[in-house]
Amino acid sequence: MSMISWTEGEKQSLVRVTEPRKDRGNGTLIDDNQMWTFSPKINRVIKVPSSMMNQSWMGSDFSNKDISRTDDIIEQYDHTLLGESELDGLIVYEIESIPHEDSAVVWGREVLFVREDNVMVEHQFYDQDGELVKTLRTLEFAEMGGRAIAARQRMEKEDSLEEWTEIAVDSVEFDVDLSDSVFTLSNLRNPRN
Repeated sequence: MSMISWTEGEKQSLVRVTEPRKDRGNGTLIDDNQMWTFSPKINRVIKVPSSMMNQSWMGSDFSNKDISRTDDIIEQYDHTLLGESELDGLIVYEIESIPHEDSAVVWGREVLFVREDNVMVEHQFYDQDGELVKTLRTLEFAEMGGRAIAARQRMEKEDSLEEWTEIAVDSVEFDVDLSDSVFTLSNLRNPRN
């Protein structure tokens, strides 16, 4: 599947499927903590309720929450530096994130491995019982648009390691001026590329 996406800061994004032809035009719009999907087959925009945020995003191993989360982990968790290691000459920080008691989150804890240049190496998701549920791993790093990025990532669920979802980034442009109309329900339904 091929997609194109636009983001503005950490609160807004629009993802649109470009291939295969049967899925072309399907889209997801995120504006702050709200999410909508559009399917051209039924010509309908659907608001994704909070009760469906843990459901699969477009049949993948990513959940709607994985796709929509912006800075939730910063605002709703306490963080502890567990250690440091080195990867390809860069320091990698191991950070444990425990949700605040009143946070509306699914995970009991998350463990992140982040390079000193802020690129995610690995992100582990644990349930309320402390069991590892799924892991997002960066398989390839690259420089695009003058910045280091995670060029290929894989989400694997612990109960089905023979299945996974990979996301590969072909190209990135940063600091692009985007119209306010990009992140609207109207544009989700009727693209104005």
